Amino acid sequence: MNLKWLELFCYIVEEGSLSAAGRRAYITQPSVTKYMNSLEDHYGSLLLHRTNGSVSPTSTGYELYEHAKTILSEYYNSLEAIEHLETGIQKQIIVGASYTIGEYIMPSVLARYQQLYPDSAIHLEINNTRTILRQLDNQQVDVAFIEGELTDQRLKKQVISYDHVQLVVGPTHPWAKRSSIYIKELMNEPYIARESKSSTRRIVERKLKERLNEYEVTPHLELNTNQAVKNAIQTGLGYGFASYYAVRHEIHHGLLVSIPLVNCKIERPFWRVKKPLRFEKPALETFEAIVSETLQTF
Repeated sequence: MNLKWLELFCYIVEEGSLSAAGRRAYITQPSVTKYMNSLEDHYGSLLLHRTNGSVSPTSTGYELYEHAKTILSEYYNSLEAIEHLETGIQKQIIVGASYTIGEYIMPSVLARYQQLYPDSAIHLEINNTRTILRQLDNQQVDVAFIEGELTDQRLKKQVISYDHVQLVVGPTHPWAKRSSIYIKELMNEPYIARESKSSTRRIVERKLKERLNEYEVTPHLELNTNQAVKNAIQTGLGYGFASYYAVRHEIHHGLLVSIPLVNCKIERPFWRVKKPLRFEKPALETFEAIVSETLQTF
């Protein structure tokens, strides 16, 4: 069997049509049909439903797709591993990171990596944790760095650090000179938060709900970026919660004030996550080491 047949089959599943898969592979549609017929003959099973100009995988096709993605990934990673041994060249890696890690930690990591390997290519995908894990599962990223909850037992995961979530206010806020805040006081002040899908927000609100005996803090203002939340808090609109890494510069320069909660610490793990593959890109080991070294300097 030709590996190109599997690659083309994956293109068809992902594009939803023979013609689109052909364009992606730079071959004609009749050639696509010919190769898929050969693949179905090889497995002795119908792999694609063809209806009204569109195609979709059969149940057998869905099963093959998962295996084909793994086979192709390991094959190309093995090629890179051999080339790395022969030439020392670090090929491109695609890194996925959730917002806090991607925006506040990865820039330092990328700078260090590029200093060591100026000829190497690296691509960074930043999104919420759910999206990054989905991209990892689909092998659209080689490694993921995320915060918060991780329950998928199929993945290789390791805690690389812990993040302390800070209660912060602006320097003109009435709480700015307080040495601590009781949790119940949060009910009486405007709460500024990220969108509901935010990992930080989910962790904070679950912790507060536990301590408030099922009462909940409700955001007065929802914003979809860390920077927007920080800007709103700085102006005195209310309080909010943010990763230490996201607010450490503002706290150092007096733009935000961090206040401890009485008898309540909110922390979460930072995870390095990968799919279990027999062959990994050689550059990943170096990149992961730089991430660990960088976290120790903060």
